[in-house]
Amino acid sequence: MSEPKIDVSFVMSVYNKEYYLPSVLKALLNQSGVKNPEYIFVDDMSKDSSVEIIRKMTKGIKNVTIVAKDKNEGISTTCNQGIALAKGEWVRMLDSDDIFPLDSTEIMLDIAKKNKADMVYGRFTKTGKEPEDLTQEKTNLPLDYKTYDNALHAVLTGRFTRMGQLIKRKVLQGAKGADPFVFIQDESIPLRCAAIAKGKIVKMQNYVVLVPKETNNLSKNTVQLDHDRFFANYNMLVENYKTLDKKMSALMNLKAVSANWKYIKKNIKFPYLTSDFATYLYTKVMLPKPDFNKLKSYAKRFSSLSGVLRSKEMKEACQKGIYD
Repeated sequence: MSEPKIDVSFVMSVYNKEYYLPSVLKALLNQSGVKNPEYIFVDDMSKDSSVEIIRKMTKGIKNVTIVAKDKNEGISTTCNQGIALAKGEWVRMLDSDDIFPLDSTEIMLDIAKKNKADMVYGRFTKTGKEPEDLTQEKTNLPLDYKTYDNALHAVLTGRFTRMGQLIKRKVLQGAKGADPFVFIQDESIPLRCAAIAKGKIVKMQNYVVLVPKETNNLSKNTVQLDHDRFFANYNMLVENYKTLDKKMSALMNLKAVSANWKYIKKNIKFPYLTSDFATYLYTKVMLPKPDFNKLKSYAKRFSSLSGVLRSKEMKEACQKGIYD
């Protein structure tokens, strides 16, 4: 008798999360509503006991793949390596410090199937609690969600970030996962997937990711977030401008300009007197077509910033002067 098809592939990128992993795995391995899941763990050369914890807690469980890399390459590249291995109809990704409510995958699957969606996104909440205090939590009810026929428009005009998504594998692999030039994957994955999705996208107002007490998180580095948000949209715009319709390219341009303005507002003296603010206001009100000369000047500034983590691909691009 042949093995049943894998319904959900859980893909986790891992890096030095031994404090969180016992609780994260406990909640992950007890997700309800999945018939034949697979678990893919890609470790980005952790220096702690993360890999040992995963091996111990998944011993005897079928459909487990553990990739222990011998070099550190960053979150997006690590996610993409896991995505490429996935075989399920659906993929649910998670960071190794995020905890899934026990029924969240079941609920997301049900919503996706009822609404013929390619992508389902929920919200996350920063709980401030110890990881072990969150392992028995369930999704907050009643369910509250909205469906959108145009996935790309929804992503460009709403908030679809963090690892709270359930995406059809064919869409996720078709989009080639995250932008490898962008260190953090949160912004580029929904953008790239929405650009090729044929089905609907669903945005849930319910919490499908619980964030425990944080010890060290990249979300505190706002320069990193602005940098990655800009390049996720700028790269996508440059690569796809000829095929995007005018409205989508204008909205993508607005996202890139907005990321630049957020950086200026927080880091430059007298930001409201800058041309960046004037450009942001004009772009937000008028939604003009992209000014690639101006965007390229923003790219040059972002690529020269210090204190920002960059993928191997981005480092090589900067060394070659691609963003100059």
